[in-house]
Amino acid sequence: MSTTLRRCFAALLLLGLGLFWVAPTHATNITCTTSMSPLSFGTVSPLLSQTNASAQLTYTCSNSSNTTYSAALCFSIGEPGGNQTNPRQMKRSSGNYYLNFQLYQDPAYSIVWGSAYFGSNTPLMVRVTVAKGAPVSGSATLYGQVLAGQTTALTGNYSDNYQNGDTALAINEASGSSPPGSCAGAVQQTSYFPFNVTATVANVCAVSAGAILNFGTVASTATNLSGSNTITVACPSGTAYYVGLAPSNGNTVGAGTMTGTGGNPDQVPYQLRSAAGMNGKIWGNTATSTKVGNGVAGNGNGSGQALTVYATTPNANFRPDTYTDTVTINVNY
Repeated sequence: MSTTLRRCFAALLLLGLGLFWVAPTHATNITCTTSMSPLSFGTVSPLLSQTNASAQLTYTCSNSSNTTYSAALCFSIGEPGGNQTNPRQMKRSSGNYYLNFQLYQDPAYSIVWGSAYFGSNTPLMVRVTVAKGAPVSGSATLYGQVLAGQTTALTGNYSDNYQNGDTALAINEASGSSPPGSCAGAVQQTSYFPFNVTATVANVCAVSAGAILNFGTVASTATNLSGSNTITVACPSGTAYYVGLAPSNGNTVGAGTMTGTGGNPDQVPYQLRSAAGMNGKIWGNTATSTKVGNGVAGNGNGSGQALTVYATTPNANFRPDTYTDTVTINVNY
């Protein structure tokens, strides 16, 4: 069987809110200004796949001393409200529904970008050397990932906002041109990089099917043949869907024909059904996004839901050959 999808989409906006403990600030010779661009995931389908996106951290550092200083710049990102950090969660604007995501320091999505003040994850460390009167500017990439396999993620608007109290810069400095190799002993600055995270969660269903609905090898005298196959539909929780089946001849009431692979002109008729037996309910292709028609209806729960397809043929009185046809599965929602 081949599969197709008919889709419609709904919007979802993600953001977050939270605070971590702020350490006392002290003067350092090196001071920096920082900013972070918004992290936009665009359209995501967390039921089916992960989605990656990135944002850009920029900084400019100056040295107030008459001698050269070097520093480990330690950029912390906490989690709004002191909530969990692995995975991070963003809240829907209505109801207690969440979307799991994570922030990383590297393009391999293996090092979580965390905070020196909350949780077990580490801040991003950047090493710089700054001479008197020679400011140093640079940037670092924030890598975000909305995680796949989220069966309870509903469509709708989500929001979060990483404010000053959720971000912080601490500086571990030393005189000379050799920056320290860690954030240990870093002094927190009054420099923050607040940013927003956004995404649109699409209302997308997935469908899969076993490769063959097989009547088996039968004698030409056989009658009232039947077979079955299973298709699996996965839709977000609360999404109503209607499944239609279309033989290759385009018949809307599920009446198809199988043709021989050996080139003979015979065609074997068959009927698609949603119930077993020669008189089982016909399964055709008049379903729409709002009506079941002669298809089969379902309601998504975020997991794969199995539907059984039956097929019957009245007899096998045809030339010996292998006969096949392709049925298209249409999921309307």
